[in-house]
Amino acid sequence: MKKLCAFLVLILILTTSSMAFAQPPDRPGLRHPSITVVGTGEAYGKPDIAHVQVGVVTEGATAAEALRKNNEAMGRLLTMLRKRGIEDRDFQTARFNISPRYKYDKTQQEPPIIAGYQVTNEVNVKVRKLSTLGEFLDETVSLGANQIRGISFDVADPAKLFDEARRKAMADAQHRAGIYAEAAGLKLGGPISIEEQAGRTAPYPVARAETMAAPSVPVAPGEQALTIHVTVRFAIVDSK
Repeated sequence: MKKLCAFLVLILILTTSSMAFAQPPDRPGLRHPSITVVGTGEAYGKPDIAHVQVGVVTEGATAAEALRKNNEAMGRLLTMLRKRGIEDRDFQTARFNISPRYKYDKTQQEPPIIAGYQVTNEVNVKVRKLSTLGEFLDETVSLGANQIRGISFDVADPAKLFDEARRKAMADAQHRAGIYAEAAGLKLGGPISIEEQAGRTAPYPVARAETMAAPSVPVAPGEQALTIHVTVRFAIVDSK
C-alpha cells in the first residue's frame, strides 16, 4: 500500500511539472496591447571631407620595367600628398596588382603569348580641405595618375546631425502611432521598446582621368543627408 501511494505521488509531481512547462511564456506583447510603428528623421549638413581613390597604371615589356615606371609615378604622387599637408593617416594603399598582357593569335591555332606586363597601384586619399580639391585632382593627373575611380563626400563630425535626425524620427513615430490609436478608438501610452537604424546618403560624382583635360576640375560636394529609422512599440492604455 505504501509503495502504491508513493507511486501515485510521483505521478502527480510529474504531471504538475509537465503542466507548468507546457504553459506559454509570459510575453510582454500578450500582457500589454501595443502599436508598433517606424518613424523616420533626416538631417542635412554640408560635407567637409572628400574621399578620392587615385592610382597609376603603367605598362612595360617586362614586369620589372612596368613596376619601375609605376614606382616613379607613385613616388611623385605620394610626395605631392605630403607637400599639400595631407597626413600619412589620410592615405592608404587600396589596390596593387601586377598582371601580364597577352597577345592572341587571330587564327586561334596558337596559344596566347605574353606581350608585356601591367602594374596598377591605387591609394585612398582623404582630403580635409575641400577648397583645394579641384587643384589636388589637377595635380594628381599632371604627376601621372591615370586612374581616379570616384569621389565621395562626408561630414567629419556627424554626431549633432544624427541627434537631430533621432529627435525627428521619434517625433514622427509618436505622430504615426497617435493617428493609428485615434483612428482605432484607443488611448496611446508611452514607448515600450525603441530600435534604431542609421544611415547616410550623398551624391557620388564620378571623375575619370580622360575628363580632366580642363585647367581646373569643377567639384560639387552637394549636401550630406543623415537618416535615422526608429522602430517604436507604444503601449495601449486602458481608456476605461
